[in-house]
Amino acid sequence: MNASELQYSNLQSGILQNYSERAHTVSAQFLRWLMEEIFRLEAQDADDACVDSQLDKGIDGIFVSAQAEEIYLFQSKVRQKKNAKLGDTDLKEFAGSLDQFASAEAIRHLLEGNASNELKNCIKRTNLARRVEEGFVVKGVFCTNTSSTDDAYTYLQARNDLELYDVDRITRERIDIDVDGGIRKEFSFDVSDTEVIKYESREGVTARFFLASARDLVSLSGIADGALFEQNVRLSLGNTKINKQLLASVKNKSEHQNFPLYHNGITLLCEKIKSEDEASLTVKDYVVVNGAQSVTSLHTAKESITDDLRVLTKVVALKGDTSLAGKITYNSNNQNAIKARDLRSNHPIQARLQREIMDIDYGNYRYEVKRGEDNQGFNVISNEEAGLILLAIDLGEPWSCHQRYRVMDDSHARIFGQPHVNGYKIVALHEAFRGTLVGLEELDDKPFAAYNLGITYLG
Repeated sequence: MNASELQYSNLQSGILQNYSERAHTVSAQFLRWLMEEIFRLEAQDADDACVDSQLDKGIDGIFVSAQAEEIYLFQSKVRQKKNAKLGDTDLKEFAGSLDQFASAEAIRHLLEGNASNELKNCIKRTNLARRVEEGFVVKGVFCTNTSSTDDAYTYLQARNDLELYDVDRITRERIDIDVDGGIRKEFSFDVSDTEVIKYESREGVTARFFLASARDLVSLSGIADGALFEQNVRLSLGNTKINKQLLASVKNKSEHQNFPLYHNGITLLCEKIKSEDEASLTVKDYVVVNGAQSVTSLHTAKESITDDLRVLTKVVALKGDTSLAGKITYNSNNQNAIKARDLRSNHPIQARLQREIMDIDYGNYRYEVKRGEDNQGFNVISNEEAGLILLAIDLGEPWSCHQRYRVMDDSHARIFGQPHVNGYKIVALHEAFRGTLVGLEELDDKPFAAYNLGITYLG
């Protein structure tokens, strides 16, 4: 991440462009972004944690980590001047705000005062007073889009209850995630003998529906290495039942004319439809978000393709609307059965963990977030298996692991959306889990020792 991205003039057109509807001020938008990008919270949890308002008593956000037994109190300051620096004055004032949460009694006194309803409701909802009585540690987190002076760092050395996320620390710790994927070039479809249906939404997003030649589809770049499908919620799953049926249909040339009747179609997103006429339709910067199985199967059997083999294709020109891209990807994937982990595969938390584990110089590990990823030669930890291990060891709920389906569904935020859950933690707990397998061999009750939830680790 570049420091220039945090300059005030670049914030709203850059990293905060999707936060304007979630908060009225740039400072509140910045805090939500930091909670998600640095503290790894889900968007809804970040919204719930923010209490920025009049009479907020110097506290802009509250998040309780039950697993770490820590209470994070946030304050966000966004500076407009390009060369502004944070000194120790703001930090000292924030430290004074933390004193209001030094004890359960202090928190109850705060609730009796004139604090804002947003702050009071959050304190009650998170049972803050009881958490402090139970021994939860209170930490202050000051975040800003500027760099800091030596006075600020000197003050921090004397405060073990205060953390600073300034421009230097944010750019150092924030992991850039490229989930756009796809192919950065142009491609022209031959539409000379098919009707093209044109559609335009009220927002100006354009789409085209037509029967694409299978020969064109297998000529798209990025099929072999998977780059064409990087935004898809799953990659090619190999020889599944449906893929085998697809291959059989492709190889049976007498069925080619009926192929559009059997097949749900392919969805392709592009930056824009560069040109179109009666003979061709040219797209720029494209990605297949639904149909990885189909395109891969067609490519595998491309020697059997005839001119009669066509596939219903939907092309959508997004013009930079990334939120719409996510909705289309989510809703259009309905051919092979979709699991919750597939729908989480492009989630920023999962993408960040994948990048972190890839960078760990230990164990030759890779973190699988999409079914069908090519991780040959590596020790693979799937995100679903990592979730079960976190649930059993980190959250201390091994009895809940039989509900495997919930790991990547309604329990995703509770399991993965915690500041302390990072790539190192997952690898460490994975190693600890492997260690238990040795102990299972010592159990006399062999059927009990062999009972598992489908987690298999080799080596």
